Amino acid sequence: MKKSPVIVILALFALIANASASHAQWHSRDSRMYYDYGDPIMTNTIQSPDGHTAEVRLTTANSMFSFLRLKNSSSGKYYALRDITIEVTQQGNEQPLVTKNELDTLYANTFDESTSKTTWHAISRSIALPQLDSNKKYSLRIEVRDGVDRLASRPISYDLRPTSFTSTANKSGIAIGDITLTDSVKQGVAYTGAKANTYMFSRNVKGSVAFKVADAFAGQPMVDIRVRQVTNLISPTDTGERYHAVLDIGDLHRSSAYALVGNDSELEYQLKPTQDPELWTADFNIPGEEFNQGKYEISVRVREGDIEQTRTNNFMLVWQGQPLSLEDPTDAIEPLQYLLQPDAWKAMSSGTKQEMTTKLYKYWQTQDPTPGTAFNERMATFYERVDYADFNFATTRFLNGAMTDRGKIYLLYGPPTHTERTFIPGEVPTETWTYANNVHRIFRFEARNQPGDYTLAEIKDLATKD
Repeated sequence: MKKSPVIVILALFALIANASASHAQWHSRDSRMYYDYGDPIMTNTIQSPDGHTAEVRLTTANSMFSFLRLKNSSSGKYYALRDITIEVTQQGNEQPLVTKNELDTLYANTFDESTSKTTWHAISRSIALPQLDSNKKYSLRIEVRDGVDRLASRPISYDLRPTSFTSTANKSGIAIGDITLTDSVKQGVAYTGAKANTYMFSRNVKGSVAFKVADAFAGQPMVDIRVRQVTNLISPTDTGERYHAVLDIGDLHRSSAYALVGNDSELEYQLKPTQDPELWTADFNIPGEEFNQGKYEISVRVREGDIEQTRTNNFMLVWQGQPLSLEDPTDAIEPLQYLLQPDAWKAMSSGTKQEMTTKLYKYWQTQDPTPGTAFNERMATFYERVDYADFNFATTRFLNGAMTDRGKIYLLYGPPTHTERTFIPGEVPTETWTYANNVHRIFRFEARNQPGDYTLAEIKDLATKD
């Protein structure tokens, strides 16, 4: 006797239910963690080549402030006060050497926007630094407060490096500022979210660095860029140099520097001429489409004749907006029961978390529609579906909604083109999903056990029109 597709699938679901019980601990944690998009404040500090100034880049999410309703305002319907303090301190001194306070106003058009964790406001401020003694330690401290409730963020500190550049005092005759990267460049304007030297992985990155070369050197300086991967999320042993290039003369701009031309959700910079003949700005590209997630080190070497200097900074490449179900490999591997044979799934589920992570990404690499880049669109789509199913289809039997009957169908086929629910007193509630696309099927679920606990009851092909 031939088994019907419904019986086969229901039997498979029963096996999946038993296998999923061991992973229920994931969902015992507070569900609020699934809506945490990280730190609501990000900062970065960039020192100039001569060490006389530091640019503080700051961006904050609306969620860290208490917004109030406005009346008759063209700026927005809600406002909040952002209270910022920037201090330069010297180790061993109680009093700061420099203090800068600023109170500005943030606006939002809707209440949802006023509580958003993904709506950012960025600013850039230049801080004049005192002469820093190379025998002492200095730091720049940033604190942001809610100007309404006076709640403060944790202070963020950066070490400052003592530098001094003059044509005669600096023996090398070369000084290099901090290296800056941008999220994008459009029509000569560089845009950055100022999010603490953190950028989306698998993208080409543009950057710049300002440096000074003493007037005594009249030639064209040689500048080269090196990028080295320090840590690798997927394969910890796979690190090392990823890129090296010597810049062309067209990439070097004398008596020029990037100046701030706009800010709000992003900071905008444009190359502007200066009156300083010793100042140069170098532009460069990093072909990062194949760069995976992890920590990277970028080095800029400037050479003039027999004299050279090197400046090194770190940056992070991360999956911004990564599905939450990918944060832990145990959670990410669980729904792969729908795609893998039992032995293959069991093998992937064994080992340390790092070993499971490596095996997980290795599997998805075989499914990658764009193997020339580090970003895997098919993997992203699958785990976005897992997130949706976990949040929307959870029951008392299956706290992880991706492991329910509706979750399985959603993961395999995506959202239905049409959904219909039926609630008739005295009858079993039903939910019908119609896929009027290439799936060409109808799935009917019934909530026989308890409200909201829908199990698959019927699958049938969608009738075709003559």
